[in-house]
Amino acid sequence: MKKCICIILVIAVSILSGCNSSQNEENVFPQNFKEYYEVSPYGNEEEINSLSDVEITLDKKWDFNLENATFFIENNSDKEYHCSKSYFEIEAEQSDVWYQLTQLSDPSKNNEDDVIIKPSERLRLAYDISSFYGELPSGHYRIIISVSYFESPKDWDYDTYYLACEFTIK
Repeated sequence: MKKCICIILVIAVSILSGCNSSQNEENVFPQNFKEYYEVSPYGNEEEINSLSDVEITLDKKWDFNLENATFFIENNSDKEYHCSKSYFEIEAEQSDVWYQLTQLSDPSKNNEDDVIIKPSERLRLAYDISSFYGELPSGHYRIIISVSYFESPKDWDYDTYYLACEFTIK
C-alpha cells in the first residue's frame, strides 16, 4: 500500500513540475515559424515606421553581442515623444513574414523608465536582448520600440507609433 502511495506521489510531482517548466524555455527556431509563433501584429515596414522625422537606427559599432545591443532613436521633428527605455520586442523574419518571438521575461517588469525625446535629440538605447529572448541563431530580425506623442498630457490624449530597426545575425 505504501509503495502505491509513493508511486502516485512521484507521478503527481513529475506531472506538476513538467507543467511549470515552460515558463523559462528558450525560443524555438523551427523550419516553419508559423507552427510556434504569432505573425507580427505590427505589419510590414511601411506600416511600422510611419513617422518621417523620428527613426531608430543600429549603432554602427555594435559587434552583434546580444548582451549589449545599442540602438539610437533620433527625433528630427519639432515635437516631444515619450518612450520606455526598458521595453522592446524582437521579431524574426521567415519567408517575408515577421513573427513575434516569445519573451522569456518582460524587459520592463522591474524598471519602467519613461523618457522624453526632445526635438533634435538623439537617444541611446542599450539592451541585453539575450536576457529576454535567449540566444538567437543566425537570421534576420527587427527590434520594435513604441513612442508616444502627447497632444495634451493633462487629459492623456496621445498617439502611439511603432519604430523598427532590422538587423542580421550571421
